[in-house]
Amino acid sequence: MIRRALTISLAALLLAGCQSHAYPEKNMSEPAALSPRLQALFAKTKQVCFGRYVMEVPAEAKQLWGFQEFPGEIVTHVGAAGHMKEMAEGYRAKELAKSKTAEITFFGPGATINSLQIRSFESDIAKQYGAEETYTFVSAGPHLFEWSGGRKNADLIRALRPRDNAYIPTAPGVCIDHGFVADASGTFQEIFSAGIRLPSFPDVSFSVDSNKLATVDDTGDVGLLASIAQQKKDLGHRYPKLTTLREGKRTVGVWQGEESLVRRADGTHDFEWEAVGKERTTLHPAWINAKMYTKVAANRIGAADTASLSDEEAIALWNRLLDGVRFRVNAPPTQTGAPVTVRSGEIIPLSGMWRASLPPGHPQAAWVGSKSSIVRQKGMPMIRFGLSPADEALVVWTWMGEASE
Repeated sequence: MIRRALTISLAALLLAGCQSHAYPEKNMSEPAALSPRLQALFAKTKQVCFGRYVMEVPAEAKQLWGFQEFPGEIVTHVGAAGHMKEMAEGYRAKELAKSKTAEITFFGPGATINSLQIRSFESDIAKQYGAEETYTFVSAGPHLFEWSGGRKNADLIRALRPRDNAYIPTAPGVCIDHGFVADASGTFQEIFSAGIRLPSFPDVSFSVDSNKLATVDDTGDVGLLASIAQQKKDLGHRYPKLTTLREGKRTVGVWQGEESLVRRADGTHDFEWEAVGKERTTLHPAWINAKMYTKVAANRIGAADTASLSDEEAIALWNRLLDGVRFRVNAPPTQTGAPVTVRSGEIIPLSGMWRASLPPGHPQAAWVGSKSSIVRQKGMPMIRFGLSPADEALVVWTWMGEASE
C-alpha cells in the first residue's frame, strides 16, 4: 500500500478533525446530467493551475492552495517581498533557539540577487551526521517565497517567476501560489495539492493532490478499492452504514484509477477517486487523488445543516470537475500524446524549446544529450550540429514545450 503519511492531502488541511470511512458493497448507478442550476454554474468556466496540473472549474470558483513541494517545501507570502531580510533574520533566530549547540553555518546571498540563504545545524548531533539544513527566502515581484532545501534547488530558484494566479503559463514547469517555476526535466520530487470552493454552493469542497515519489508497495493490491476492502475487514461489525452511489474503475486523462461515491448517514456526500502509478514518474505519479464533500461548514465535513446538492447533482458535479483535471502542458515531461519531432535542417512546426538527441549507443549521444535546449520559432529551419552527414541525419529534435515566459 502507499504510505499516505508521505502525501499531505488538501482535504486534510481544509477539513481537520474528520475521520476517513470505509465503504459498503459496489452499487453502480448511471451518471446524472447537469441540472439547470449546475448548467448555470458552468455557463462560464476558467482554468486554475497547481503543480503541473490544470483544472477547469466554474468562473466563480475560489482556488485554495495546499501543500507545495518542488523538491523542497515552498511557502508563499503574498505581497511580502519587502520583508525578506526581516523574515530571514526571524528564521535564523528560530534555528539558534533549537538547542544550545545550534550553529548557523551560512547567512548570505542565495542563488539569485533577490534571495537570502541560511544553512544551519540544529545541534552537535546533527553536525556529527552532516545533517545541515538549508533554507532560502526568494523575492520575486511583490511576493516572498520560503523554500526549504534551497542549496540543492539553485537552478529552480533562478527559474522562479512571480505569477498572478489567474494567469496560466504555457511553458513546462510547476505553478505555485502566485508563482511559476520553469522546468522541463521532470527529475525532482513533486507534491502539490489544491482545491476549490463554490460561492453558489458553499458547503461543497473539491480538491486534488498528488505525490510523485510516494512509496508504493509492489506486493499485493494497491489502490482505493483494495483499501476499502481492507477497512471493511478490519472494522467488521463496526463498519459504518453508508449508501454507495457508484464504485469501480475510472480513468481520468492518462491515469487509470478507481472511485467510490457514497452518501453518509447524515446526508454528506463523500466522493473519492485515486490512481496509483508504480512508475513514480511525472507522467504517472505514485499517487494522485481527488475528493469532493458536501455538507461542509467551518472546514468540517458534515457540519452544515443539509447538503445543497441531491445525489444526482452531486454525481454530475463530480463528473464535470474530475473530467476537467489534466496536465497543463502536453510536452515533456508530461507528454500525453506522440512527441513532436524534426530532423536537423527541417522546417520547425511549433515555436518553443527543442532538445536534440542521438540514438542510445551512438558515440556522440552523450555529447548531444548534454546540450541545452534551444528556442526556435515556427517556420524556421532547425539548426545543424555540424556532424558528419551520416551522423547529422540521425539527430532527432523533440519539442519540449513553449518557451519560459
